[in-house]
Amino acid sequence: MYSLTLAPCDISHRDSLLRELGHMQLKSNVLLAIRCGLSIIALLITSHQSASAVNQQAVSIVFAVVEKRLETKSASLNQELTLRTISDVVVDGIVVIPNGSRVVGHVVELATKGKGSEQSILAIVIDKAVLDSGREIALEAIIAAVAAAPKGDSLSSDPTYGMMHSNEPKMVGSSAARPGELSPSSKVDSTATLGAVRINGEMRKGLLLNPESQGAIGFSDLSLSWRLTTPPAVTVFSSNRKEIKLEPGTQVLLRMAQPSV
Repeated sequence: MYSLTLAPCDISHRDSLLRELGHMQLKSNVLLAIRCGLSIIALLITSHQSASAVNQQAVSIVFAVVEKRLETKSASLNQELTLRTISDVVVDGIVVIPNGSRVVGHVVELATKGKGSEQSILAIVIDKAVLDSGREIALEAIIAAVAAAPKGDSLSSDPTYGMMHSNEPKMVGSSAARPGELSPSSKVDSTATLGAVRINGEMRKGLLLNPESQGAIGFSDLSLSWRLTTPPAVTVFSSNRKEIKLEPGTQVLLRMAQPSV
């Protein structure tokens, strides 16, 4: 900790020293993260200016939407969080993670306010991207920001999704999926979802996030924080309400260490 004693009249000098201390604190945090192997992720939650001064080129972003509802009321540890990308991840001019890919994470901590916890907690680790080809790409990422989907903007109420879902071949009778495959009904849902995302994609007018977004937008009493001292990086949603809920269509900004080409 730093301690300063300044004359009351020396305001400009005080402000200059405070700015210097802020830069020293940022440098200290980055050095700690480097020692823990999370140097890139640490930069993901700093300002755009600070990140560009150190290693901005090593950071990628992608916009995505939540596919299936995730809520503390019914969630369980290790439950999947599934997102669909609505933008590409490009590295050195090559599309590494295309629009429409799946991003998978899982729940690592749950708590409900009033049940042994002062807050409701939903902690998420982002694990990988899954491409159409089936290729999986390990990710080191955080959820930097979320935006609540406007009413009527969830995938289930999306007219494109509804049209494509209704046009899918109907599955008659029951048929168990072979190991490693989706069930027939899941394939229908996944195909319709993917098609809706691709058609609407980045052309959708209602994108509430931008590359500099941070925190929770459009949610009541919801905050984001990040645990970065040891890998993997953890995104923590916290609220003073009894429930945290991420509805289908919730917009997500992911920041990640550049995936391998």
